[in-house]
Amino acid sequence: MNINFNDMDKIVIKAKKVECIIGLFFLLPPVLGVFAFVLQLFNADTDFSMLRDLSSNWTNDYSSEGGGGMSAAPIYLGLMAIAGVYLIKDSSYALFIKNKQEQEQK
Repeated sequence: MNINFNDMDKIVIKAKKVECIIGLFFLLPPVLGVFAFVLQLFNADTDFSMLRDLSSNWTNDYSSEGGGGMSAAPIYLGLMAIAGVYLIKDSSYALFIKNKQEQEQK
């Protein structure tokens, strides 16, 4: 297989762009969670910030055998934030790189 360095650079840049987009996707729910938390701190009575159905959907109810349970949502959101930042850390530069061919065509 004969691949020159320009093709390899293009492949690496595309891979880094995909990595950055996946990292941004992982950061979206934690950022929304922080936004809802801040709204809740200021007593905003919106459906988004109240999260009324969260307790029944994400926790064990008190009628079950073991009593109540803590929500695992903060752990999931924290792990998603860590994974997103790790993916974005070394790949965010790739979103701002343009191909030489695109620049020459313009």
